Amino acid sequence: MKHHRILRVTAFLLALALLFGAAAQAFAGEQHQITQRTPLLDERGQLTEPGYCVTNLYDYDRSAIKARPTRIKEWDFYQISNRHWMLQVTISDISLGGAGVFTLVNLKTGERYEAMSLSLLTFGSFHMESDAMTPHTLSRHRPFFHLDIDVHPGETKIDFSAKNGGKDFKADLSLAMMDGLESLVMAVPFPEHEGCFYLNQKINSMPVSGTVTVGDLTVTFDPADTFALLDWGRGVWPYAEEWYWGNGTTRLENGDLFGFEIGWGFGDMSAASENTLFYNGKAHKIGEITMQKDAEDWLAPWTFTSDDGRFEMTMTPYFDNFTSTRVLGLVGNICHQVFGKWNGTVTLDDGTVLEIRNMDAFCELSDNRW
Repeated sequence: MKHHRILRVTAFLLALALLFGAAAQAFAGEQHQITQRTPLLDERGQLTEPGYCVTNLYDYDRSAIKARPTRIKEWDFYQISNRHWMLQVTISDISLGGAGVFTLVNLKTGERYEAMSLSLLTFGSFHMESDAMTPHTLSRHRPFFHLDIDVHPGETKIDFSAKNGGKDFKADLSLAMMDGLESLVMAVPFPEHEGCFYLNQKINSMPVSGTVTVGDLTVTFDPADTFALLDWGRGVWPYAEEWYWGNGTTRLENGDLFGFEIGWGFGDMSAASENTLFYNGKAHKIGEITMQKDAEDWLAPWTFTSDDGRFEMTMTPYFDNFTSTRVLGLVGNICHQVFGKWNGTVTLDDGTVLEIRNMDAFCELSDNRW
């Protein structure tokens, strides 16, 4: 009898394992997760294994790229925001040119402060890092423009000084990273464009402390309500590409950290979606998202629905951070980065439903010619 009871218990446990495994698979869809270190490119310069991971397991080697040098794009883009201010810090080398850019925007009034340092025909001379989280210093120093981004375990420091309209423009910021912080890492191909690919890491849930000053104006960032994201990109891009991208982090009423990363248009995403939830530093992968908005009114509500029912949100916009750098209609970016209040529900991997109320976050449409 004991033997039969053991068999029945074993069968019951196996059935439970299969049931929960099926549920997890239903939540995750057919997305392909990378679980061991993988060379990004093969000997022909093609992606070895499109997919996603929650810590970067892809080995990026710029010298393995076989495409034309003008098509290689590399950037580190930090965005820091709360409900009043938004700060963007960029160091980028897109081959035809490179830049350091530091921009502070008042999300209530649209007032903007900016400093930049530009270079032409850089072709990798910025020596961008091959991994976002490996300790390193990324610097851009030119007359009247000094930017250092120091990445250390558990913290990233940003030190900056320049001029804006003759006024001193300075920043001293600290971005905290919790132990075991997970992110969204994607490697996607562009099947219609030989040798094109995109390796991207989005890191959310980084509370920010420090100050930014412009003349007599001082903006103090409080880690209680100010968060950073890192958009780390390396790739070979087609000349023309358009995408939607949304992101945000907030602190829930109980103090827990919640964030999300959504997007589409970044090449062929059949191996995995961009869409991910972050809860207290852990990633929860979700499926494809459908967005609806008024085509003529950027400040009308946007609605978002995922095919697995795990992201049901509405954004009520309050600010369109519109920018255009298009030169003669041939080269540059046009972007509607729309900030708003997000409300709705999200569902974690274990089925827990979170009610999201008045979360400050953004979604953008970016049209690139580069």
